[in-house]
Amino acid sequence: MSLTFDRRGAVGLLTLDNPSRGNALTPDDMLALGQRLDEVSGDVRALVVRGAGDRVFCSGYDLSRLSAVQKNDGDRWADRFPELISAIAAHRRFPWPMIACLNGHAIGGGALLASLCDLRVARPGVRFQIPASRIGVMYPLEGFRRLVRLVGMGRCAELLLGGGAVDTERGLAWGLYNELAEDPEERALALAEELAARAPLAVQGMKSLLLALEDGAGEGALQALHAQWTKRCVLSSDLAEGIAAVQQRRPPRFEGR
Repeated sequence: MSLTFDRRGAVGLLTLDNPSRGNALTPDDMLALGQRLDEVSGDVRALVVRGAGDRVFCSGYDLSRLSAVQKNDGDRWADRFPELISAIAAHRRFPWPMIACLNGHAIGGGALLASLCDLRVARPGVRFQIPASRIGVMYPLEGFRRLVRLVGMGRCAELLLGGGAVDTERGLAWGLYNELAEDPEERALALAEELAARAPLAVQGMKSLLLALEDGAGEGALQALHAQWTKRCVLSSDLAEGIAAVQQRRPPRFEGR
Protein backbone atom coordinates (compact mmCIF):
# COMPACT_ATOMS: atom_id res chain seq x y z
CA MET A 1 0.00 0.00 0.00
CA SER A 2 1.00 3.57 -0.59
CA LEU A 3 0.31 5.86 2.34
CA THR A 4 0.10 9.45 1.21
CA PHE A 5 0.18 12.47 3.48
CA ASP A 6 -0.88 16.02 2.66
CA ARG A 7 -0.68 18.96 5.00
CA ARG A 8 -3.16 21.79 4.81
CA GLY A 9 -2.04 24.32 7.35
CA ALA A 10 -2.39 22.71 10.76
CA VAL A 11 -4.48 19.83 9.37
CA GLY A 12 -3.07 16.59 7.97
CA LEU A 13 -4.78 14.26 5.49
CA LEU A 14 -3.54 10.65 5.60
CA THR A 15 -4.76 8.43 2.75
CA LEU A 16 -4.73 4.64 2.55
CA ASP A 17 -4.01 4.34 -1.15
CA ASN A 18 -4.66 0.87 -2.56
CA PRO A 19 -8.23 1.10 -3.92
CA SER A 20 -7.87 -1.90 -6.24
CA ARG A 21 -7.62 -4.13 -3.14
CA GLY A 22 -10.10 -2.20 -1.03
CA ASN A 23 -7.25 -0.40 0.78
CA ALA A 24 -6.54 -3.70 2.58
CA LEU A 25 -3.75 -3.75 5.16
CA THR A 26 -0.72 -6.04 5.12
CA PRO A 27 1.66 -6.36 8.11
CA ASP A 28 4.06 -3.97 6.38
CA ASP A 29 1.21 -1.49 5.88
CA MET A 30 0.41 -1.60 9.59
CA LEU A 31 4.01 -0.86 10.51
CA ALA A 32 4.16 1.96 7.96
CA LEU A 33 0.89 3.41 9.27
CA GLY A 34 2.19 3.48 12.83
CA GLN A 35 5.47 5.06 11.75
CA ARG A 36 3.71 7.71 9.70
CA LEU A 37 1.45 8.67 12.61
CA ASP A 38 4.52 9.17 14.79
CA GLU A 39 6.26 11.18 12.06
CA VAL A 40 3.44 13.65 11.46
CA SER A 41 2.42 14.16 15.10
CA GLY A 42 4.76 17.15 15.41
CA ASP A 43 3.57 18.79 12.19
CA VAL A 44 -0.21 19.01 12.63
CA ARG A 45 -2.87 19.73 15.23
CA ALA A 46 -5.57 17.50 13.73
CA LEU A 47 -5.55 14.58 11.30
CA VAL A 48 -8.09 13.15 8.86
CA VAL A 49 -7.68 9.50 7.82
CA ARG A 50 -9.40 8.35 4.65
CA GLY A 51 -9.31 5.57 2.07
CA ALA A 52 -8.59 6.22 -1.59
CA GLY A 53 -11.57 5.95 -3.92
CA ASP A 54 -15.23 6.13 -3.02
CA ARG A 55 -16.07 2.46 -2.46
CA VAL A 56 -14.11 1.22 0.59
CA PHE A 57 -12.50 3.13 3.44
CA CYS A 58 -10.53 0.03 4.39
CA SER A 59 -11.41 -3.64 3.89
CA GLY A 60 -9.20 -4.76 6.77
CA TYR A 61 -6.44 -7.33 6.86
CA ASP A 62 -5.31 -8.59 3.46
CA LEU A 63 -6.65 -12.17 3.53
CA SER A 64 -4.01 -13.45 1.13
CA ARG A 65 -1.34 -12.30 3.58
CA LEU A 66 -3.28 -13.75 6.51
CA SER A 67 -3.23 -17.16 4.83
CA ALA A 68 0.52 -16.92 4.25
CA VAL A 69 1.20 -15.82 7.82
CA GLN A 70 -0.89 -18.68 9.19
CA LYS A 71 1.21 -21.20 7.26
CA ASN A 72 4.64 -19.67 7.72
CA ASP A 73 4.62 -17.78 11.00
CA GLY A 74 1.37 -18.64 12.72
CA ASP A 75 2.72 -19.07 16.24
CA ARG A 76 4.33 -15.65 16.37
CA TRP A 77 1.32 -13.91 14.80
CA ALA A 78 -1.17 -15.68 17.05
CA ASP A 79 0.87 -14.81 20.12
CA ARG A 80 1.18 -11.06 19.67
CA PHE A 81 -0.20 -9.68 16.41
CA PRO A 82 2.98 -7.53 16.47
CA GLU A 83 2.27 -5.30 13.47
CA LEU A 84 -1.32 -4.69 14.54
CA ILE A 85 -0.25 -3.94 18.10
CA SER A 86 2.28 -1.44 16.74
CA ALA A 87 -0.39 0.35 14.69
CA ILE A 88 -2.83 0.46 17.62
CA ALA A 89 -0.14 1.83 19.94
CA ALA A 90 0.68 4.59 17.44
CA HIS A 91 -3.00 5.57 17.28
CA ARG A 92 -3.10 5.86 21.05
CA ARG A 93 0.15 7.87 21.15
CA PHE A 94 -1.07 10.37 18.59
CA PRO A 95 -1.66 13.52 20.68
CA TRP A 96 -4.13 15.36 18.43
CA PRO A 97 -7.73 14.78 17.33
CA MET A 98 -7.98 12.09 14.64
CA ILE A 99 -11.04 11.95 12.39
CA ALA A 100 -11.97 8.94 10.26
CA CYS A 101 -13.46 10.00 6.92
CA LEU A 102 -15.64 7.05 5.94
CA ASN A 103 -16.09 7.72 2.25
CA GLY A 104 -16.59 3.96 1.81
CA HIS A 105 -17.19 0.76 3.75
CA ALA A 106 -15.21 0.02 6.95
CA ILE A 107 -14.72 -3.73 7.23
CA GLY A 108 -12.77 -5.83 9.74
CA GLY A 109 -9.47 -4.09 10.43
CA GLY A 110 -10.91 -1.05 8.67
CA ALA A 111 -13.68 -0.94 11.25
CA LEU A 112 -11.00 -1.15 13.95
CA LEU A 113 -9.04 1.69 12.35
CA ALA A 114 -12.17 3.84 12.21
CA SER A 115 -13.17 3.05 15.80
CA LEU A 116 -9.71 3.98 17.10
CA CYS A 117 -10.12 7.50 15.73
CA ASP A 118 -11.60 10.14 18.01
CA LEU A 119 -14.41 11.08 15.61
CA ARG A 120 -16.01 9.46 12.57
CA VAL A 121 -17.78 11.17 9.66
CA ALA A 122 -19.50 8.77 7.25
CA ARG A 123 -21.15 9.02 3.87
CA PRO A 124 -24.75 7.75 3.86
CA GLY A 125 -24.91 4.23 2.46
CA VAL A 126 -21.56 2.91 3.69
CA ARG A 127 -21.49 -0.11 5.97
CA PHE A 128 -19.57 -0.98 9.11
CA GLN A 129 -18.83 -4.69 9.45
CA ILE A 130 -16.59 -7.02 11.44
CA PRO A 131 -16.71 -10.44 9.72
CA ALA A 132 -14.22 -12.16 12.05
CA SER A 133 -16.70 -14.90 13.02
CA ARG A 134 -17.41 -15.57 9.33
CA ILE A 135 -13.71 -16.08 8.64
CA GLY A 136 -12.71 -17.87 11.84
CA VAL A 137 -10.35 -15.41 13.51
CA MET A 138 -10.45 -13.50 16.80
CA TYR A 139 -10.92 -9.76 16.74
CA PRO A 140 -8.11 -7.78 18.47
CA LEU A 141 -8.56 -7.12 22.19
CA GLU A 142 -8.26 -3.37 21.73
CA GLY A 143 -11.09 -3.61 19.22
CA PHE A 144 -13.30 -5.28 21.85
CA ARG A 145 -12.53 -2.53 24.37
CA ARG A 146 -13.14 0.31 21.97
CA LEU A 147 -16.38 -1.09 20.55
CA VAL A 148 -17.88 -1.84 23.96
CA ARG A 149 -17.23 1.74 25.01
CA LEU A 150 -18.61 3.14 21.77
CA VAL A 151 -21.82 1.14 21.41
CA GLY A 152 -22.25 -0.96 24.57
CA MET A 153 -22.02 -4.67 25.25
CA GLY A 154 -25.20 -5.78 23.48
CA ARG A 155 -24.52 -4.01 20.20
CA CYS A 156 -20.86 -5.02 20.35
CA ALA A 157 -22.02 -8.65 20.67
CA GLU A 158 -24.26 -8.19 17.64
CA LEU A 159 -21.38 -6.81 15.60
CA LEU A 160 -18.81 -9.41 16.64
CA LEU A 161 -20.77 -12.63 17.08
CA GLY A 162 -23.01 -12.26 14.05
CA GLY A 163 -20.50 -10.56 11.77
CA GLY A 164 -23.27 -8.71 9.95
CA ALA A 165 -23.13 -5.21 8.49
CA VAL A 166 -24.51 -2.10 10.18
CA ASP A 167 -25.90 0.58 7.88
CA THR A 168 -25.23 4.25 8.44
CA GLU A 169 -28.58 5.10 10.00
CA ARG A 170 -28.21 2.43 12.69
CA GLY A 171 -24.53 3.27 13.05
CA LEU A 172 -25.36 6.90 13.74
CA ALA A 173 -28.01 5.92 16.29
CA TRP A 174 -25.60 3.51 17.96
CA GLY A 175 -22.76 6.03 18.24
CA LEU A 176 -20.44 4.44 15.66
CA TYR A 177 -20.54 7.72 13.72
CA ASN A 178 -20.53 11.26 15.00
CA GLU A 179 -22.30 12.50 11.90
CA LEU A 180 -23.25 11.70 8.31
CA ALA A 181 -22.30 13.88 5.35
CA GLU A 182 -22.80 13.61 1.59
CA ASP A 183 -19.19 14.76 1.21
CA PRO A 184 -17.47 13.25 4.25
CA GLU A 185 -14.01 14.43 3.24
CA GLU A 186 -15.09 18.06 3.01
CA ARG A 187 -16.89 17.81 6.36
CA ALA A 188 -14.04 15.92 8.06
CA LEU A 189 -11.49 18.50 6.89
CA ALA A 190 -13.71 21.37 8.04
CA LEU A 191 -14.12 19.70 11.43
CA ALA A 192 -10.36 19.10 11.64
CA GLU A 193 -9.73 22.79 10.92
CA GLU A 194 -12.08 23.73 13.75
CA LEU A 195 -10.30 21.40 16.17
CA ALA A 196 -6.84 22.51 15.03
CA ALA A 197 -7.79 26.10 15.92
CA ARG A 198 -8.53 25.17 19.55
CA ALA A 199 -6.05 25.64 22.40
CA PRO A 200 -3.43 22.88 21.86
CA LEU A 201 -2.65 22.17 25.52
CA ALA A 202 -6.32 21.93 26.43
CA VAL A 203 -7.00 19.62 23.47
CA GLN A 204 -4.07 17.35 24.31
CA GLY A 205 -4.99 17.27 27.98
CA MET A 206 -8.61 16.41 27.32
CA LYS A 207 -7.65 13.66 24.89
CA SER A 208 -5.30 12.21 27.50
CA LEU A 209 -8.09 12.21 30.09
CA LEU A 210 -10.53 10.59 27.67
CA LEU A 211 -8.07 7.77 26.97
CA ALA A 212 -7.41 7.29 30.69
CA LEU A 213 -11.15 7.11 31.40
CA GLU A 214 -11.58 4.63 28.55
CA ASP A 215 -8.78 2.49 29.99
CA GLY A 216 -10.47 2.39 33.38
CA ALA A 217 -7.71 4.26 35.20
CA GLY A 218 -8.14 4.51 38.96
CA GLU A 219 -9.38 7.64 40.67
CA GLY A 220 -5.92 8.56 41.94
CA ALA A 221 -4.36 8.30 38.50
CA LEU A 222 -7.19 10.31 36.96
CA GLN A 223 -6.90 13.05 39.58
CA ALA A 224 -3.12 13.26 39.07
CA LEU A 225 -3.41 13.40 35.28
CA HIS A 226 -6.14 16.03 35.47
CA ALA A 227 -4.08 18.13 37.89
CA GLN A 228 -1.03 17.87 35.62
CA TRP A 229 -2.85 19.15 32.56
CA THR A 230 -4.82 21.75 34.52
CA LYS A 231 -1.58 23.25 35.80
CA ARG A 232 -0.08 23.36 32.30
CA CYS A 233 -3.17 25.11 30.95
CA VAL A 234 -3.51 27.59 33.81
CA LEU A 235 0.16 28.62 33.55
CA SER A 236 0.15 28.83 29.75
CA SER A 237 0.23 31.96 27.62
CA ASP A 238 -2.55 30.34 25.61
CA LEU A 239 -5.01 30.86 28.47
CA ALA A 240 -4.19 34.56 28.59
CA GLU A 241 -4.60 34.70 24.81
CA GLY A 242 -7.93 32.88 24.95
CA ILE A 243 -9.31 35.28 27.57
CA ALA A 244 -8.04 38.31 25.64
CA ALA A 245 -9.59 37.01 22.40
CA VAL A 246 -13.00 36.63 24.06
CA GLN A 247 -12.80 40.11 25.58
CA GLN A 248 -11.67 41.68 22.30
CA ARG A 249 -14.13 39.64 20.22
CA ARG A 250 -11.50 38.24 17.85
CA PRO A 251 -10.23 34.76 16.95
CA PRO A 252 -7.54 33.52 19.35
CA ARG A 253 -3.98 32.93 18.19
CA PHE A 254 -2.86 29.91 20.19
CA GLU A 255 0.78 28.79 20.22
CA GLY A 256 0.63 25.71 22.45
CA ARG A 257 2.66 27.15 25.30
